[in-house]
Amino acid sequence: MVVLVGVMVMVNLIPLLTYEHWTVRFFDFPYAQFTVINVVILLLLVCFPLSNPGYHYLAFAALCLTLLYRLWIIYPYTRWAARKVPDADIDNQTHERLKIISANVLMSNDDYKGLIEMVKGEDPDILMLVEASHAWEEAIREDMNQLFPHRMLEPLDNTYGLLLYSKVTIKEGTIKYLIEENVPSVHIIFELKNGQLVKFFGVHPKPPSPSENSTSIQRDAELVMVGRESRESDMPVIVAGDLNDVAWSHTTRLFIRVSELLDPRMGRGFFNTFHAHYPLLRWPLDHLFLSTDFKVAGIKRLPNFHSDHFPICIEVVLNPSNHAVSATETTDQEDREEAQEKITDAKEITSN
Repeated sequence: MVVLVGVMVMVNLIPLLTYEHWTVRFFDFPYAQFTVINVVILLLLVCFPLSNPGYHYLAFAALCLTLLYRLWIIYPYTRWAARKVPDADIDNQTHERLKIISANVLMSNDDYKGLIEMVKGEDPDILMLVEASHAWEEAIREDMNQLFPHRMLEPLDNTYGLLLYSKVTIKEGTIKYLIEENVPSVHIIFELKNGQLVKFFGVHPKPPSPSENSTSIQRDAELVMVGRESRESDMPVIVAGDLNDVAWSHTTRLFIRVSELLDPRMGRGFFNTFHAHYPLLRWPLDHLFLSTDFKVAGIKRLPNFHSDHFPICIEVVLNPSNHAVSATETTDQEDREEAQEKITDAKEITSN
């Protein structure tokens, strides 16, 4: 029992480290799972007390403190918390609405028909697909061209291709390789029917893992670069994609402060999108962030089409004259220095 308590305390402390190696950053992901394990060990300790009372109370206090800390971190993403982005008035039809789907298709997956049927059923205004190869682009081309008059496509056979389809006019659009030469992101200015411009970023950075990047430095740098550009925009902003990071991680929270965007998950639920095939090992990797110009008409996780990710769908209402909230989380000098350090470190790695 002492060993179990010690291991659990260590597991709770590891995510607090700022070390970027994947062996450390892995512990950011199964936060809810480790929280449940923490509860189980705490109950075992109550049922089977340690023979030494001093050790028993110390172990009990340590588990209670780590549990409370975990609950404090994940509570904002539960349905009991306040919603960062308010609900839209579903009866109000006077403002522009956008329905967006972001989906990781899994490059090796060939259920093209499943994706097409899902898109036709949901009828989104904007569809962003990541991990899209040339085979994916070719297989869905005819149907997507019929459904979406506008598109920006960067299919790649390295699991980092991006396909962006839209019913909304694309006024400007570029594909950028912000940090790594084989990892693109899409940067678009949409023009809505009423003439309002909206800035959209689609991202899919590499994760820290033994098969990808050994550290999270490149991923973190790309996210803070997008965050900076989001903050500097004078237009409403949407950021979407598979961030290969969870909502509660240090990096995602830094991104939120740097970008001054809002996470519509807060107060609505986890909406775990990965791993689709293992119900007990799921966490939220696919994200949608909004500027304060939006309210949420609906958000949901869609059925998957043999991908290892579930698609995520959000419908938002744009109402620039009536901002959703009065303030967002903002950066301080420490955040700005950390963000710049991440970018500098990433560029040094990629230049070598």
